[in-house]
Amino acid sequence: MSPRSDEPRGLLFSPASSYPVPTAYVVDRDGTILHTWSHTHGQPRPEDDPPSYLRGWNHVEMDEAGRLFAIVPLHALLKLTRDSRLEWACDVAAHHDLAINADGTVLVLGEAPRRVDDGRTGHVVLDNLITTISADGAVTREASLYDLLRTDPGLRRLIDTEIRRRAAAFRRRGWPVPDDGVPDAVAAETRAILRTGGHAGERRRALRLLRALPGSPCDVLHTNTLEVLPPHPAGLWSQGDLLVCMRELDAIAVISLADERVVWWWGPGELSRPHQPTLLPDGRILVFDNGVERRRSRLVAVDPATGGIEWSWTASPPESFFCPLAGGAEPLPGGGVLVTNSTAGAAFEVTDDGRVGWEMSLPVEVYGAERGRVSIYRMSAVPAGVLSRDAAGRAPAAAGTGERGTS
Repeated sequence: MSPRSDEPRGLLFSPASSYPVPTAYVVDRDGTILHTWSHTHGQPRPEDDPPSYLRGWNHVEMDEAGRLFAIVPLHALLKLTRDSRLEWACDVAAHHDLAINADGTVLVLGEAPRRVDDGRTGHVVLDNLITTISADGAVTREASLYDLLRTDPGLRRLIDTEIRRRAAAFRRRGWPVPDDGVPDAVAAETRAILRTGGHAGERRRALRLLRALPGSPCDVLHTNTLEVLPPHPAGLWSQGDLLVCMRELDAIAVISLADERVVWWWGPGELSRPHQPTLLPDGRILVFDNGVERRRSRLVAVDPATGGIEWSWTASPPESFFCPLAGGAEPLPGGGVLVTNSTAGAAFEVTDDGRVGWEMSLPVEVYGAERGRVSIYRMSAVPAGVLSRDAAGRAPAAAGTGERGTS
């Protein structure tokens, strides 16, 4: 799936159990901790009992100098030095993913309430934003994914249909109803947001209120991936175009910020609540297909030129691997694919010949027993040589090998 490399790699992740003092780790395949970062900036107070999706760090990435970028969900993007000093914090409703450019700028997914018109009536949606942050931590641009995706007629119909479907289900339920136990002040505040799309006070509170609505009527776009692309070998897209993934639409797309349009998209009818599409060196796109409707997860590689699936992997038996939330897959420089099983707090490698080469689970003794719905959002491979071992410590052996099967 990828070119060979002998460079040692570490595995980067931040366990959900590290809240209220979020921590990111780099470990080797034996579970040895090579490096850690930790910082409490922007964390909600435990006494406020925040929902699980607002706790800790939603996602972390490391640059080539060993500095960490951490998403405080719907609140901020942090940049930490190798020794966990806060270099800057950007106040932005960040979530799910980020991409670090060679010039030090960062692209991160953001979110904001927005009232839209689907051609029939008005609705409030959670618009997803592509936010550009300068090397010194200032927001320089925000681009609306709602606007960008609707430049394609097919995606526009898909989005409008899903908005109307969710709105109809929401109206049928009639929120809030007396037995919901929603305080009158909260209900009034939420109604005001639903009526106008505007909000007063902290944006994170408005987003939390809309996310709490039963049936998630506003969470139509729910974008979970942002990857900056090189040019496609056959010219389907250009240098700097962006690969995104919309979980609730079962779709992945390539968008051009320069031209403000969609240049390619695919997925409905094939994918079920997907995560982390990533470009392979040969121009195909690897996708983690959660398979929520089938209740079994798989990996697929699609040829963007034809829309055909040219490679797939499922466990044996297929139902033995099911990750309904989060998860991901990325090609390893040494060959094979790194797979994150987020709900189980585990990861494994699928080798080039389709075997499970190694597996590891987060040991409770090190990372804690309280994992929530998603133990780790995503595990990423990073150059282990970038980091010193001065923070090293031995985690209990949790790795092993297995051959659960292929297909």
